Parts: sequence; structure tokens; C-alpha cells
Amino acid sequence: MIRALLAPSTPDTVRPLLAPSVAFHSPVADYRGRDDVAHLLATIGRCLTDPEPGQRCEAERRRFEEFTAHVGDHPVDGVLIRRTGPEGLIEELTLFVRPLEPLQIAVAIMRDALRADPLPSRRR
Repeated sequence: MIRALLAPSTPDTVRPLLAPSVAFHSPVADYRGRDDVAHLLATIGRCLTDPEPGQRCEAERRRFEEFTAHVGDHPVDGVLIRRTGPEGLIEELTLFVRPLEPLQIAVAIMRDALRADPLPSRRR
């Protein structure tokens, strides 16, 4: 699932996996709504490259997935926490990425990407 959510994609690719009221908690801010979260995940997929899944742990409808990736030439470690609803759609995502230096680079890349292509809710 890491590759499906964090690999380069389009919002249309990940939108069917998300509940309409999905919440996404990034290292910078919280976001809500299927369109915005799908847009963010697609943008993250262009920022974090080569995502490789690691260990997984499940408890009821919550899954913790470790992964490795790169931000430019910098390796990063991350955890994606995913909570699904009764229909199997993702209702909540929380993303953790370390270490700090590549995270700061990723934040700058995301900021620039979202200025160039804003979230759907901010276009209206």
C-alpha cells in the first residue's frame, strides 16, 4: 500500500482509496477531504522517490507501515499510519518522515509544488 499511496501518481489514481471525509496529518499541517488529500498524495509521490515498504503492524482497522524513500539524494525513513472504515476506504492518514534535514527539503519542495498547483479547495 505504501507504493500505491506514496509513489508518483495522479489524484485520480489514489482518490478511489479514500473516504469522502478522509483526514491527512502531514508533518506540517492537517488536511481534510478526498480531493485535497488525493492531490497531496500525488504531490508527495513526486517529492518522495523510490518508496520501499518495510515492516507492517495491524490492529483492527489501523495499519502502521514503515518505509524508506529519498528526497533528492537524501535517504529518509518514514511511517504511514492508515485507518480504514468499515467499507475499506481510508478515513485517516498520518505521515512521519525523518531525519530533519531531508524533511525540511521535502517541505520546501511541497510548498513550491502547491504554489504552482494549489489544493482543489484553494482554487475555488
